Amino acid sequence: MNATPADVVIAAGGLGTRVGDWSLFLPKEFRPVQGRPGLVHVLEEAAALGAQRAVVVHHRYYAPLINWTRQVLAPGAVARYQELAGQASGPRSPAEDLRVVFIPQYGRYADITSALNGAEHLRSEHISLAFADNIDPSHNALSQLATAATPGTPAVLAGPFDVQAATSHGVIICAGAGPVRTMAELIEKPNPALAAQLAAHHGPDKLRLLQGRFRLTPELLRHLATTLHRTSAEPKLSLALAAYARHHRVDVVTSTSPMIDLGAPDHAETPAGSR
Repeated sequence: MNATPADVVIAAGGLGTRVGDWSLFLPKEFRPVQGRPGLVHVLEEAAALGAQRAVVVHHRYYAPLINWTRQVLAPGAVARYQELAGQASGPRSPAEDLRVVFIPQYGRYADITSALNGAEHLRSEHISLAFADNIDPSHNALSQLATAATPGTPAVLAGPFDVQAATSHGVIICAGAGPVRTMAELIEKPNPALAAQLAAHHGPDKLRLLQGRFRLTPELLRHLATTLHRTSAEPKLSLALAAYARHHRVDVVTSTSPMIDLGAPDHAETPAGSR
């Protein structure tokens, strides 16, 4: 079983309605982080994993921008831009070695559909999934998830519990001990009172905050596809994963590295929650 999937699906199917009116004109995934579009950071994270291919599943509304995006992210694009701008040549992006494909999302505009669209395009059932609006500036999130989790087991990346941040995250109730635990239950974005109750009942050490990184397996993908067929409204990926975890092992890998939420309404560089 491949412990580190070579293919990455990047879910970018949302319209960014949380961030404000400017999302009408520009995908939130292009919001700058440390001087570069957030999407570039996610691609470099995929490259750091050792991925060979990445599929970006985008909203159809932004399709007219994709030809420009392909050109900007193509191998040698930075060097060509620097030459045209009369700038000194800079460092080459690791993402230039990655085969990146952009596909418009079809079906419902939600997380599970993005994951299934990407897996179908790749013709692969062992994938790493990254939410494009959750940015890890260190580019280590996917690698950390792949390295720490049990080989062949679905896994999620999670941060330490914080009562105030819990209202914008999926809160995972964990079983076991150590840096890698198992998912027992998940509560999606609890209100402040419920978040405080969870901390009092379970203790903060048993709780984690879901981040936007997942490892999907064939069995989990089949579960997600079945979930779509059985429901009229698509549930969040986090809740479908919690339902799967009631009968199957799902690893929870704890990371203390902060992530940035490009969908935050005030400014980009705030701790990231679930999509």
